[in-house]
Amino acid sequence: MLEALVSKEVVDPEWDGFLEVWSGGCYQQSSLWARLRAIQGWTPVRLVVREHSEIVGGIQMLLRPLPLLGNVGYASKGPVIASKDPAVLEFLLDQVDRVARAEHVLFLKIQLPYGADGLGRRLFERGAQPSEISVSPLATVRIDIRPEPEDILARMHHKARYNIRRADRVGVTVRRGTEADIPTLYRLAKTHSGLQGYHGAGVEKNYYDMWSILSPDDHIGLFLAEYKGEVFAANASTLFGDVVTNRWLVDDGRYRNLNAHSRLHWEVMLWAKERGCAWYDLGKIALPVARALTRGEPLPDTGRGRQARFKMSFGSQLMVSPGVYDVSFIWPRRLTGRLVPALVNMQPLLGFLIGGRLGGHIHRRYRETQKKSQMT
Repeated sequence: MLEALVSKEVVDPEWDGFLEVWSGGCYQQSSLWARLRAIQGWTPVRLVVREHSEIVGGIQMLLRPLPLLGNVGYASKGPVIASKDPAVLEFLLDQVDRVARAEHVLFLKIQLPYGADGLGRRLFERGAQPSEISVSPLATVRIDIRPEPEDILARMHHKARYNIRRADRVGVTVRRGTEADIPTLYRLAKTHSGLQGYHGAGVEKNYYDMWSILSPDDHIGLFLAEYKGEVFAANASTLFGDVVTNRWLVDDGRYRNLNAHSRLHWEVMLWAKERGCAWYDLGKIALPVARALTRGEPLPDTGRGRQARFKMSFGSQLMVSPGVYDVSFIWPRRLTGRLVPALVNMQPLLGFLIGGRLGGHIHRRYRETQKKSQMT
Protein backbone atom coordinates (compact mmCIF):
# COMPACT_ATOMS: atom_id res chain seq x y z
CA MET A 1 0.00 0.00 0.00
CA LEU A 2 1.50 3.31 -1.14
CA GLU A 3 0.95 6.49 0.79
CA ALA A 4 2.06 10.05 0.13
CA LEU A 5 3.08 12.47 2.86
CA VAL A 6 3.69 16.18 2.30
CA SER A 7 6.04 18.22 4.44
CA LYS A 8 7.16 21.83 4.45
CA GLU A 9 9.72 21.30 7.20
CA VAL A 10 13.05 22.81 6.24
CA VAL A 11 15.02 20.18 8.17
CA ASP A 12 14.27 16.52 7.38
CA PRO A 13 17.00 14.06 8.51
CA GLU A 14 15.03 10.96 7.43
CA TRP A 15 14.60 12.26 3.88
CA ASP A 16 18.28 13.21 3.72
CA GLY A 17 19.22 9.73 4.91
CA PHE A 18 17.17 8.22 2.07
CA LEU A 19 18.85 10.52 -0.46
CA GLU A 20 22.35 9.71 0.76
CA VAL A 21 21.74 6.11 -0.32
CA TRP A 22 19.60 6.52 -3.43
CA SER A 23 20.28 9.89 -5.05
CA GLY A 24 23.83 9.31 -6.24
CA GLY A 25 25.06 12.14 -4.07
CA CYS A 26 22.80 14.80 -5.60
CA TYR A 27 22.50 17.30 -2.78
CA GLN A 28 19.95 19.47 -4.62
CA GLN A 29 17.06 17.36 -3.31
CA SER A 30 18.26 17.43 0.29
CA SER A 31 16.80 19.43 3.13
CA LEU A 32 20.28 20.91 3.61
CA TRP A 33 19.88 22.56 0.22
CA ALA A 34 16.32 23.57 1.10
CA ARG A 35 17.66 25.42 4.15
CA LEU A 36 20.01 27.43 1.95
CA ARG A 37 17.28 28.25 -0.56
CA ALA A 38 14.80 29.13 2.19
CA ILE A 39 17.11 31.96 3.23
CA GLN A 40 16.77 33.28 -0.32
CA GLY A 41 12.97 33.21 -0.27
CA TRP A 42 12.10 29.71 -1.48
CA THR A 43 9.64 27.46 0.34
CA PRO A 44 10.33 23.71 0.30
CA VAL A 45 7.43 21.35 -0.35
CA ARG A 46 8.55 17.76 0.06
CA LEU A 47 6.44 14.90 -1.25
CA VAL A 48 7.51 11.54 0.20
CA VAL A 49 6.10 8.21 -0.95
CA ARG A 50 6.16 5.33 1.52
CA GLU A 51 5.40 1.65 1.18
CA HIS A 52 4.94 -0.25 4.45
CA SER A 53 6.36 2.78 6.30
CA GLU A 54 9.56 2.71 4.22
CA ILE A 55 10.48 5.59 1.89
CA VAL A 56 10.51 4.36 -1.72
CA GLY A 57 10.57 7.70 -3.53
CA GLY A 58 9.84 11.38 -3.43
CA ILE A 59 10.55 14.82 -4.71
CA GLN A 60 11.45 18.14 -3.13
CA MET A 61 9.97 21.17 -4.87
CA LEU A 62 11.09 24.71 -4.10
CA LEU A 63 8.33 27.27 -4.57
CA ARG A 64 8.18 31.03 -4.84
CA PRO A 65 5.03 33.19 -4.97
CA LEU A 66 3.86 35.10 -8.00
CA PRO A 67 1.80 38.08 -6.75
CA LEU A 68 -1.97 37.42 -6.84
CA LEU A 69 -1.66 34.40 -9.15
CA GLY A 70 -0.03 31.52 -7.31
CA ASN A 71 3.42 29.95 -7.15
CA VAL A 72 6.20 28.94 -9.52
CA GLY A 73 8.73 26.30 -8.60
CA TYR A 74 11.49 23.93 -9.55
CA ALA A 75 12.79 20.51 -8.56
CA SER A 76 16.48 19.99 -9.24
CA LYS A 77 17.78 16.39 -9.62
CA GLY A 78 14.43 14.89 -8.73
CA PRO A 79 12.31 12.93 -8.30
CA VAL A 80 14.34 10.19 -6.60
CA ILE A 81 12.84 6.69 -6.73
CA ALA A 82 14.26 3.63 -5.00
CA SER A 83 11.71 1.15 -6.34
CA LYS A 84 11.69 -0.41 -9.82
CA ASP A 85 7.94 -0.89 -9.61
CA PRO A 86 6.37 1.36 -12.30
CA ALA A 87 3.34 1.78 -10.05
CA VAL A 88 5.51 3.79 -7.63
CA LEU A 89 6.47 6.22 -10.39
CA GLU A 90 2.88 6.67 -11.56
CA PHE A 91 1.68 7.17 -8.01
CA LEU A 92 4.40 9.74 -7.39
CA LEU A 93 3.63 11.71 -10.56
CA ASP A 94 -0.09 11.69 -9.74
CA GLN A 95 0.73 13.04 -6.30
CA VAL A 96 2.96 15.76 -7.78
CA ASP A 97 -0.05 16.95 -9.76
CA ARG A 98 -2.26 16.85 -6.69
CA VAL A 99 0.21 18.69 -4.45
CA ALA A 100 1.05 21.28 -7.12
CA ARG A 101 -2.59 22.17 -7.57
CA ALA A 102 -3.16 22.28 -3.80
CA GLU A 103 -0.21 24.69 -3.52
CA HIS A 104 -1.50 26.79 -6.47
CA VAL A 105 1.58 26.08 -8.56
CA LEU A 106 1.25 27.53 -12.06
CA PHE A 107 4.56 26.32 -13.42
CA LEU A 108 7.12 23.74 -12.30
CA LYS A 109 10.55 23.08 -13.79
CA ILE A 110 11.86 19.55 -13.22
CA GLN A 111 15.52 18.76 -13.86
CA LEU A 112 15.91 14.99 -13.74
CA PRO A 113 18.62 13.13 -11.81
CA TYR A 114 21.32 11.22 -13.64
CA GLY A 115 20.13 7.94 -15.13
CA ALA A 116 16.41 8.80 -15.16
CA ASP A 117 15.92 8.69 -18.95
CA GLY A 118 12.69 6.70 -18.75
CA LEU A 119 11.23 9.24 -16.36
CA GLY A 120 11.72 11.98 -18.95
CA ARG A 121 9.69 10.04 -21.51
CA ARG A 122 6.92 9.55 -18.99
CA LEU A 123 6.84 13.25 -18.10
CA PHE A 124 6.54 14.11 -21.80
CA GLU A 125 3.70 11.65 -22.23
CA ARG A 126 1.92 13.37 -19.36
CA GLY A 127 2.19 16.79 -21.02
CA ALA A 128 5.56 18.20 -19.84
CA GLN A 129 7.68 20.09 -22.36
CA PRO A 130 11.43 19.44 -22.85
CA SER A 131 13.66 22.44 -22.16
CA GLU A 132 17.37 23.29 -22.29
CA ILE A 133 17.00 26.06 -19.72
CA SER A 134 18.32 24.45 -16.55
CA VAL A 135 18.59 25.32 -12.87
CA SER A 136 21.76 23.30 -12.27
CA PRO A 137 24.51 22.02 -14.58
CA LEU A 138 23.31 19.71 -17.35
CA ALA A 139 26.70 18.03 -17.63
CA THR A 140 29.51 17.38 -15.21
CA VAL A 141 32.45 15.02 -14.70
CA ARG A 142 33.23 12.76 -11.75
CA ILE A 143 36.36 10.98 -10.58
CA ASP A 144 36.19 7.56 -8.95
CA ILE A 145 38.24 8.03 -5.77
CA ARG A 146 37.68 4.56 -4.28
CA PRO A 147 41.09 3.19 -5.42
CA GLU A 148 44.28 3.94 -3.51
CA PRO A 149 45.77 7.43 -4.11
CA GLU A 150 48.63 6.10 -6.27
CA ASP A 151 46.14 4.22 -8.44
CA ILE A 152 44.01 7.37 -8.85
CA LEU A 153 47.12 9.26 -9.95
CA ALA A 154 48.06 6.47 -12.36
CA ARG A 155 44.72 6.82 -14.20
CA MET A 156 45.26 10.53 -14.77
CA HIS A 157 46.80 12.06 -17.86
CA HIS A 158 50.53 12.45 -17.31
CA LYS A 159 50.19 16.24 -17.45
CA ALA A 160 47.67 16.23 -14.60
CA ARG A 161 50.06 14.19 -12.42
CA TYR A 162 52.91 16.53 -13.35
CA ASN A 163 50.88 19.62 -12.43
CA ILE A 164 49.91 18.20 -9.03
CA ARG A 165 53.50 17.36 -8.15
CA ARG A 166 54.99 20.52 -9.64
CA ALA A 167 52.81 22.76 -7.47
CA ASP A 168 54.30 21.08 -4.43
CA ARG A 169 57.86 21.35 -5.73
CA VAL A 170 57.66 25.10 -6.44
CA GLY A 171 56.38 25.87 -2.95
CA VAL A 172 52.57 26.00 -3.21
CA THR A 173 51.04 24.92 0.09
CA VAL A 174 47.38 24.04 0.76
CA ARG A 175 45.61 24.35 4.09
CA ARG A 176 42.07 23.74 5.34
CA GLY A 177 40.03 26.88 5.73
CA THR A 178 37.71 27.97 8.53
CA GLU A 179 34.88 30.46 8.87
CA ALA A 180 37.52 33.15 9.36
CA ASP A 181 38.58 32.56 5.74
CA ILE A 182 35.14 33.27 4.24
CA PRO A 183 36.06 36.91 3.41
CA THR A 184 39.13 35.61 1.56
CA LEU A 185 37.02 33.12 -0.42
CA TYR A 186 34.57 35.87 -1.31
CA ARG A 187 37.36 38.22 -2.38
CA LEU A 188 38.87 35.55 -4.60
CA ALA A 189 35.45 34.71 -6.08
CA LYS A 190 34.80 38.37 -6.95
CA THR A 191 38.23 38.81 -8.51
CA HIS A 192 37.98 35.52 -10.40
CA SER A 193 34.54 36.28 -11.83
CA GLY A 194 35.75 39.69 -12.99
CA LEU A 195 38.79 38.18 -14.71
CA GLN A 196 36.62 35.56 -16.40
CA GLY A 197 34.06 38.12 -17.58
CA TYR A 198 31.01 37.05 -15.57
CA HIS A 199 29.34 38.24 -12.39
CA GLY A 200 28.77 35.11 -10.37
CA ALA A 201 30.25 35.86 -6.95
CA GLY A 202 26.93 36.84 -5.40
CA VAL A 203 26.96 38.51 -2.00
CA GLU A 204 29.22 37.68 0.92
CA LYS A 205 26.29 36.76 3.16
CA ASN A 206 25.53 33.74 0.95
CA TYR A 207 28.96 32.31 1.72
CA TYR A 208 28.40 32.68 5.45
CA ASP A 209 24.94 31.13 5.13
CA MET A 210 26.35 28.10 3.34
CA TRP A 211 29.10 27.72 5.91
CA SER A 212 26.75 27.99 8.91
CA ILE A 213 24.39 25.34 7.49
CA LEU A 214 26.91 22.86 6.08
CA SER A 215 29.94 23.07 8.36
CA PRO A 216 28.47 21.67 11.63
CA ASP A 217 28.19 18.19 10.08
CA ASP A 218 31.34 18.58 7.97
CA HIS A 219 29.35 18.85 4.76
CA ILE A 220 31.69 21.51 3.36
CA GLY A 221 35.44 21.69 2.87
CA LEU A 222 37.36 24.88 2.19
CA PHE A 223 40.94 24.66 0.91
CA LEU A 224 43.27 27.62 0.41
CA ALA A 225 46.42 27.66 -1.75
CA GLU A 226 49.27 29.86 -0.55
CA TYR A 227 52.53 30.96 -2.13
CA LYS A 228 55.12 32.94 -0.21
CA GLY A 229 52.63 33.35 2.62
CA GLU A 230 49.83 34.79 0.45
CA VAL A 231 46.51 33.11 -0.36
CA PHE A 232 45.91 33.33 -4.10
CA ALA A 233 43.48 30.46 -4.88
CA ALA A 234 40.76 28.47 -3.14
CA ASN A 235 38.45 25.50 -3.54
CA ALA A 236 35.16 25.10 -1.66
CA SER A 237 33.43 21.74 -2.04
CA THR A 238 30.31 20.22 -0.51
CA LEU A 239 29.82 16.66 0.72
CA PHE A 240 26.57 14.74 0.47
CA GLY A 241 26.15 10.98 0.46
CA ASP A 242 29.24 9.44 -1.11
CA VAL A 243 29.97 12.41 -3.41
CA VAL A 244 32.01 15.55 -2.86
CA THR A 245 31.11 18.31 -5.33
CA ASN A 246 33.32 21.24 -6.27
CA ARG A 247 31.35 24.45 -5.73
CA TRP A 248 34.03 27.10 -6.21
CA LEU A 249 37.51 26.94 -7.70
CA VAL A 250 38.76 30.51 -7.82
CA ASP A 251 41.98 32.52 -7.94
CA ASP A 252 43.06 36.14 -8.11
CA GLY A 253 44.98 35.80 -11.37
CA ARG A 254 48.45 35.64 -9.84
CA TYR A 255 50.73 32.64 -10.09
CA ARG A 256 48.58 30.75 -12.57
CA ASN A 257 51.70 29.03 -13.82
CA LEU A 258 52.10 27.29 -10.45
CA ASN A 259 49.30 24.77 -11.12
CA ALA A 260 47.40 25.49 -7.91
CA HIS A 261 44.07 24.37 -9.39
CA SER A 262 45.39 20.85 -9.94
CA ARG A 263 46.85 20.71 -6.46
CA LEU A 264 43.62 21.98 -4.88
CA HIS A 265 41.57 19.32 -6.67
CA TRP A 266 43.96 16.66 -5.42
CA GLU A 267 43.72 17.83 -1.82
CA VAL A 268 39.91 17.71 -2.03
CA MET A 269 40.08 14.15 -3.38
CA LEU A 270 42.22 13.08 -0.43
CA TRP A 271 39.83 14.80 2.00
CA ALA A 272 36.86 13.08 0.36
CA LYS A 273 38.57 9.69 0.60
CA GLU A 274 39.18 10.22 4.32
CA ARG A 275 35.42 10.63 4.74
CA GLY A 276 34.60 7.45 2.86
CA CYS A 277 33.33 9.08 -0.32
CA ALA A 278 33.38 7.26 -3.65
CA TRP A 279 33.28 10.18 -6.09
CA TYR A 280 34.63 13.69 -6.56
CA ASP A 281 32.51 15.81 -8.86
CA LEU A 282 34.65 18.51 -10.51
CA GLY A 283 31.64 20.56 -11.53
CA LYS A 284 29.93 21.57 -14.72
CA ILE A 285 31.12 21.51 -18.28
CA ALA A 286 29.25 23.16 -21.14
CA LEU A 287 26.54 20.97 -22.66
CA PRO A 288 27.80 21.37 -26.28
CA VAL A 289 31.24 20.26 -25.12
CA ALA A 290 29.73 17.28 -23.29
CA ARG A 291 27.91 16.28 -26.47
CA ALA A 292 31.17 16.48 -28.40
CA LEU A 293 32.79 14.22 -25.81
CA THR A 294 29.91 11.76 -26.09
CA ARG A 295 30.32 11.62 -29.87
CA GLY A 296 34.11 11.26 -29.61
CA GLU A 297 34.68 14.55 -31.43
CA PRO A 298 37.67 16.85 -30.79
CA LEU A 299 36.95 19.57 -28.27
CA PRO A 300 36.88 23.19 -29.43
CA ASP A 301 39.91 25.35 -28.68
CA THR A 302 37.85 27.74 -26.57
CA GLY A 303 37.64 28.52 -22.88
CA ARG A 304 34.92 25.91 -22.42
CA GLY A 305 36.85 23.32 -24.40
CA ARG A 306 40.05 23.92 -22.43
CA GLN A 307 38.15 23.72 -19.15
CA ALA A 308 36.65 20.38 -20.16
CA ARG A 309 40.05 19.01 -21.22
CA PHE A 310 41.49 20.05 -17.86
CA LYS A 311 38.72 18.28 -15.92
CA MET A 312 38.84 15.15 -18.08
CA SER A 313 42.63 14.93 -17.58
CA PHE A 314 42.05 13.63 -14.04
CA GLY A 315 40.64 10.37 -15.39
CA SER A 316 37.08 11.60 -15.04
CA GLN A 317 33.78 10.10 -16.18
CA LEU A 318 31.23 12.21 -18.03
CA MET A 319 27.79 12.69 -16.45
CA VAL A 320 24.98 14.16 -18.58
CA SER A 321 21.51 15.00 -17.30
CA PRO A 322 18.69 13.12 -19.03
CA GLY A 323 16.82 16.38 -19.42
CA VAL A 324 14.84 19.29 -18.10
CA TYR A 325 11.05 19.41 -18.34
CA ASP A 326 8.63 22.28 -17.86
CA VAL A 327 5.24 21.39 -16.42
CA SER A 328 2.36 23.84 -16.73
CA PHE A 329 -0.67 23.50 -14.48
CA ILE A 330 -2.58 25.92 -16.69
CA TRP A 331 -4.79 23.98 -19.07
CA PRO A 332 -3.77 22.91 -21.67
CA ARG A 333 -0.37 21.74 -20.44
CA ARG A 334 1.25 22.17 -23.83
CA LEU A 335 0.86 25.89 -23.20
CA THR A 336 4.20 25.66 -21.38
CA GLY A 337 6.02 25.72 -24.70
CA ARG A 338 4.69 29.23 -25.33
CA LEU A 339 4.61 30.42 -21.74
CA VAL A 340 8.30 29.96 -20.90
CA PRO A 341 9.77 32.07 -23.76
CA ALA A 342 7.33 34.83 -22.85
CA LEU A 343 8.53 34.80 -19.25
CA VAL A 344 12.16 34.67 -20.31
CA ASN A 345 11.73 37.83 -22.38
CA MET A 346 10.41 39.60 -19.29
CA GLN A 347 13.73 39.64 -17.43
CA PRO A 348 12.65 41.78 -14.44
CA LEU A 349 9.69 39.47 -13.82
CA LEU A 350 11.87 36.40 -14.24
CA GLY A 351 14.37 37.83 -11.78
CA PHE A 352 11.60 38.28 -9.22
CA LEU A 353 10.23 34.80 -9.77
CA ILE A 354 13.40 32.76 -9.51
CA GLY A 355 16.05 35.13 -8.24
CA GLY A 356 18.17 37.70 -10.03
CA ARG A 357 21.23 35.53 -10.56
CA LEU A 358 19.32 32.55 -11.96
CA GLY A 359 16.97 34.81 -13.91
CA GLY A 360 19.89 36.59 -15.55
CA HIS A 361 21.52 33.26 -16.39
CA ILE A 362 18.36 31.92 -18.03
CA HIS A 363 17.87 35.18 -19.90
CA ARG A 364 21.41 35.00 -21.31
CA ARG A 365 20.99 31.32 -22.24
CA TYR A 366 17.78 32.08 -24.07
CA ARG A 367 19.38 34.97 -25.98
CA GLU A 368 22.30 32.74 -26.98
CA THR A 369 19.84 30.15 -28.29
CA GLN A 370 17.99 32.81 -30.26
CA LYS A 371 21.22 34.07 -31.86
CA LYS A 372 22.26 30.55 -32.87
CA SER A 373 18.88 29.87 -34.47
CA GLN A 374 19.09 33.15 -36.42
CA MET A 375 22.59 32.27 -37.67
CA THR A 376 21.37 28.91 -38.96
